[in-house]
This record gives sequence, C-alpha cells and structure tokens, in this order.
Amino acid sequence: MGFIGVQPASALLTSADIQDGQITTAKIADTAVTTAKITDANITSAKLGSDVSQGITFYETMRLTANMSAGSGGDVNGAFESTDTGNPAKKLIGGSGMSASSGIFTFPATGMYLLMCKLRFYADADIQYNNFTIRTTNDNFSSNDVESAEASASWGTHYSSTNLENMSLDYVFDCENTSTHKFKMRYSSTGTVTVAGSSSSNNTYVTVVRLGDT
Repeated sequence: MGFIGVQPASALLTSADIQDGQITTAKIADTAVTTAKITDANITSAKLGSDVSQGITFYETMRLTANMSAGSGGDVNGAFESTDTGNPAKKLIGGSGMSASSGIFTFPATGMYLLMCKLRFYADADIQYNNFTIRTTNDNFSSNDVESAEASASWGTHYSSTNLENMSLDYVFDCENTSTHKFKMRYSSTGTVTVAGSSSSNNTYVTVVRLGDT
C-alpha cells in the first residue's frame, strides 16, 4: 500500500531502533556470530560458565633465607622471603602473595594450590635416614596437623667432611579458608643436620601455584 502524504526519508535500521527482546536466538543464523565480530575484552569472567577455567591466577616462590641451626628434626620454621634474585617470575592476587610466620604458610586467597617443596640439608656425619614431610591443617594447627606428603632418603656412611642431600615433595591442597587452611614443612634425621637457606639463591623453598577455585 502506498504512503499517504510525504514518504519518510530512507534510513538504515540501527540497533537503537530495535527494542530489547525482539530478536530471538531462532532468528539468528548459526553462522552469523563469529569470534571475529567480538571485540577484545567484551566477554568478562562474569559471563563465563562455572566450568570455564580462567587459567593460573597465582604463582610465587618462597625461600628460607638462612641456614637453620643444626638439629635432628622439627618444623622448618626459619624466616622465609619471596624469591627476589635471578629475575624471578611471580603473579600475585591483588598485590598479595604468600606469607610465612614461624614456618606456617598462609595463602592470599582460597583455591586449589599445587605445593612444590624442596629441602636441602647437609651434615658431617653418617646418616641412616632423613625424612621430609608437608603438613597441612584446617584449623591453623590448633589440633589438626596432617602429614599430607612424605619422602625419605639416606646416604649411610659419609665420604667427605660434608655430605649434601636434596629432597622434593609435591601436594595439591584445597584452601577453603585462608585463616584456617595452611601448611608447613618438617624434617627429621637420625643424625644432626643443617637445613640450608640463603637470601641470594633458592636452597630450601616452596613454589606455590593456584590451579583454580576451591
């Protein structure tokens, strides 16, 4: 049917002319929306499903800064620092990283964490065995103190003035609450050993990687 009066000027239809909810998914061709049409940073994490991983959001290495006095066992409770030599890589959460007090480590946020712990020690003695453990808690070590991972080694008769040993442990820990869910390292030995630490290189240390949400 023709127009009555003056015909409106021709104009392109814009998105502003379409009311919300008027175009259904059934009206969009399967090939109409492609990744090339989505500009960078326009899909936020809030728009992603819970099953979509956001990748690794945190990693940091903490090291023992000085040798611990020789002994036959106990918590690795010397001072720890974030590794700061050799151009280290780290990714913090809102500027916050791991913290350690008397050898007890606190996480910067809840989540699933991979703990990669390394212990280096030495002694001028025959050693039947050395033991290294990761211990975890869900109550800030008030009463819950779990041996979550363990390694043992021995060098038997020593052949020089000082024998060295390196031990490694890995464990995946679910930190459900940063105030209560923590970990520490412990060693024991049949001899008297020194746990090695340094502020210029990693001797005894732990690398912590956040794998995802709890």
